[in-house]
Amino acid sequence: MAYLMSKLPFLPVFQSTAWITLLSICFLIGWLPPVDAKETTTIQLTDPVYPKKPKKEHSLTAYFNDEGFPSGYSMELINEVCLDGVCKLVEVTMYWDALGFYQSLEYPEGKPLTKVEHEPFVPADYEKLDSILKDRESILDDHELGFLASEKDEKSAEGEDDDEYQEVDGVSKATPGAVKEAVVKDAAWTTWVLWKYANTELVPIMQRMTKSQFSPDFLMHLLDSKDWRRVAFVINHLLGQKPVAPQYLDEIAALMPLAGIDHIDLAIEYLRKASPDKNTCYRKLIGTLPELNGYNAALVIELLESDGQLENAILEKLAASIGSQEYYLIHLALRLIEGREFFSNAIEADIVKLLEVQDFFIARRASNFLSNQKLSASAKEKLDAFRVKYADRL
Repeated sequence: MAYLMSKLPFLPVFQSTAWITLLSICFLIGWLPPVDAKETTTIQLTDPVYPKKPKKEHSLTAYFNDEGFPSGYSMELINEVCLDGVCKLVEVTMYWDALGFYQSLEYPEGKPLTKVEHEPFVPADYEKLDSILKDRESILDDHELGFLASEKDEKSAEGEDDDEYQEVDGVSKATPGAVKEAVVKDAAWTTWVLWKYANTELVPIMQRMTKSQFSPDFLMHLLDSKDWRRVAFVINHLLGQKPVAPQYLDEIAALMPLAGIDHIDLAIEYLRKASPDKNTCYRKLIGTLPELNGYNAALVIELLESDGQLENAILEKLAASIGSQEYYLIHLALRLIEGREFFSNAIEADIVKLLEVQDFFIARRASNFLSNQKLSASAKEKLDAFRVKYADRL
C-alpha cells in the first residue's frame, strides 16, 4: 500500500477493505479503471551521496496514454541520505511527467519520510518538500552533501548560541544558513538527495526516452496542450533538426500570446529559422501582435527594426496591426515607419483611425505622425479637425 504525497492530509489512497470491495465489484461487472500501458527499463545512476562509487542500477518505468504517447515516468528508490550511515534509508516511488519534470512521490505504508531522531514528516513537511522538488532552479544544485554536513553555519561559528542558529539536520549537524529556506527543516539531507534524483542525472535520460517516441502526431499532441513547458520542449527539438521543420509555423505562432518572458525568444527563433523566407516570418509575427503582451510585442517590433531592408508591404501590415495596442507599442511602430520614410494610402487609413481612440496620448502620437505626411483630402480634414479640437493640448 502506498501513500501519495499531496497538499492534503496523508491518508492511504485506498483502505485495504475498501480496495478489496472495489475490485470485487469491478470483476463482477467486467470493468476496471483504465491504466496506462507501461514499459520498464534498467538504467544506471550515480548515487549522489557517494558520487565516486560505481553507478547503481534502477528500474525506470515509462507510461503511455491511450494514443501510445509517453505520459510520464516513475522510479522506486531506496537510498541513504547521509554520510555516516546513521540516517534511516529513504524509500519512495518518484513520478515525473513525459518531459522529466518532477510531479510527486509515494512512500510505502508504515515507512514515512523522517527527520531528526527519525521523527516522521508532517503534512506541512511534505508540502514544502513537494515545492522544493519541483524547483529546478533550487540553490541545492550548487551544493554537495558535504556542505550541508558542516558543523556550524556562519553565525554560529561566530559564537552565537541562540537556538535560531543551532537547528540540527540529518542526525546532528547544523544546516548552513545559505540553504535553510531551500530544505525541509530538520531534513536537509533527505531533501538534498531527493532533489538530486528528481532534477539532475535522471532528467536527460527521460527526455531522450520521450524524444525517441517523437512523431508528427506526438509533437502536435504536445503543442495542443498549450503548456509552454511542453511547447518549449518541442521547439528545442525542432531547432535541433536540419533543416528546421516548417510544418508547425502556424501552431507555434498561435501559441505566442501564451508565451512568457522565458519562452518568447524561443518562439521567435523558431519562426525565423523555420520560415521559408523572412517576409513569411515577419507576417506571422505581426499577425500575433494584437494578442501579445507589451513586452513580447516590443520584441517583435525590435526584430523588425533590426532589418534595414524591410519591404513596404511589411510596414503596411505592421501599421494595420497596432490599432489595439498600448501607447508605447504604437509609438515604436510609428517610429519604425517614420524611420523608413515610407507612407501609403493603406498606412494613412490605419493611422487616421487612431485619431478617434479614447486614449488622447495615442491620438496625439498619430496626429504628430500624420502631420509629417502628404495626406489625402479626407485624411487632412480629419487631422485638421483633431488639431483644432485639441489645440490647447498639442
